[in-house]
Amino acid sequence: MLNIFNTSPEVAESAVDTAVLALGSVEPKGPHLPAGLDMLIADRFARDFCRGKAVYLLPTWPFSMGVETRGFRGAATLSQQTMWDVLFDIAGVLARHRFKRFIVLDFSSYNWIVKHAVREINLNKELLHAVWVNPIQFAKEAADEAMLPDYGGGAVETSLAMEIAPKLVGEAPADFDPAVPREYIDYSGLRKVAAEGYWGRPAAASAENGRKLYNIMIEKTAEHLHWALHLFPDGDDLKSDSREEVWWPGGAIPGAEGPGLDWRDSISAIAASSAEIAVLGTSATEQHSASQPLGTDYLACLELTRGVADALGAYLLPAVPIITSWGHIHFRGTLTLSAMTARRVIGDLVASLHEGGFRKVAIINVHGGNWVVKPTLIELNHAYPDMRIVTTGDILSYRGQAVVPALHADVGEGSFIKGFYPKAFKDDKVFDFSPMCSAAAFDLVGIGGVSPRGMWGNQTDIDGERARTKVEERIKEVSLYIEKSFADIEGLDKRRAR
Repeated sequence: MLNIFNTSPEVAESAVDTAVLALGSVEPKGPHLPAGLDMLIADRFARDFCRGKAVYLLPTWPFSMGVETRGFRGAATLSQQTMWDVLFDIAGVLARHRFKRFIVLDFSSYNWIVKHAVREINLNKELLHAVWVNPIQFAKEAADEAMLPDYGGGAVETSLAMEIAPKLVGEAPADFDPAVPREYIDYSGLRKVAAEGYWGRPAAASAENGRKLYNIMIEKTAEHLHWALHLFPDGDDLKSDSREEVWWPGGAIPGAEGPGLDWRDSISAIAASSAEIAVLGTSATEQHSASQPLGTDYLACLELTRGVADALGAYLLPAVPIITSWGHIHFRGTLTLSAMTARRVIGDLVASLHEGGFRKVAIINVHGGNWVVKPTLIELNHAYPDMRIVTTGDILSYRGQAVVPALHADVGEGSFIKGFYPKAFKDDKVFDFSPMCSAAAFDLVGIGGVSPRGMWGNQTDIDGERARTKVEERIKEVSLYIEKSFADIEGLDKRRAR
């Protein structure tokens, strides 16, 4: 299995032609389960399912549809148009990079448009062979009648949570079945049907049921993919892959390891918190030369946003792992959204937060190519006059035409990977090179047009020893900037109101 801990050359040199994308969500699951349970299951399931297979496992996409769940504090959802465009943008990049198959593992119960998107990817655009499957539905089909219904936070999902993340499972609330059809959620929204954000019989859950159902999910997903992939011309099963796999230390997403409030908490805990600020990280999955992994920016973003959210006492959302990386598009393994899709992703998430009662949002960007964050932030501040959205300083300001000696995959990023993820750093692939030109090259020919190896700067001075100190310094710097920005803006607003 290839993943974001591999380098672009490793993906390019492989014969892997199948990509796998798992879809999570941040939505109500009752007072006893994490709001981001679907993401936790998606990340664990995708790794378990793909282990030993010749696939490129993309970073788990953390947000899904679920406008029905808006109004719950902490929920973060996308519109159907945004979800549609995310899938088509990713499929287009994969096809461009000669991937032939695209498997979408969908773990949300609100992603109505995903199945339709896969159908059109196959039959209209014919970009590649795409297959959609929702593994949790296999679990619900196999569950005992006493465990149903489960329309979120019931016995099936609670049992899976006990298997996947037992430390995050709270005391099961009383059974709740409003005795109306499930589609009433579509008509009235979840809050009016199930005020505590769950619908089912969580008391019937057990860790034993969770293990049993999880294994059924693995088995039935494999059976479904075997059937589906053989429908395509020259269809074949997923091939095996014995390469050594690099993964999150301890198997857990670092951004979810911390003392503060985040998407691992229940909707009830988020609603009861005193957090005024929501923190959203924007990053990238793109080539970082032969020495650093595709997920370099995303990994750095997870560390930075975790630290800043804890320092501010804020609510931490999952970081967005893919935004705009067109300057690296010629390197296999790079993923990107169009700028307008990225704009809608950010806009939808801010709209969700606003509807849930948040009035302060800090967007922490860890990728220089995400220029669209800046105009989107400006638009959103005007669209929501009672809300304030800030970012980490004017980091996306106009660079001009001056020569830039160091810009990408250089000593800063390399030191971070070597210090935090040494197994993902390739010492034997270190190379110094700077085209000594303007960053406008990204707009004209991409980085590959001026640096065929994909770096821009010095790599031989990379030092992992000081990486943690550097991150701590950056956390402090960003936290102070955000704190001061909100205070200054609030002061301006008060003076204007007099």
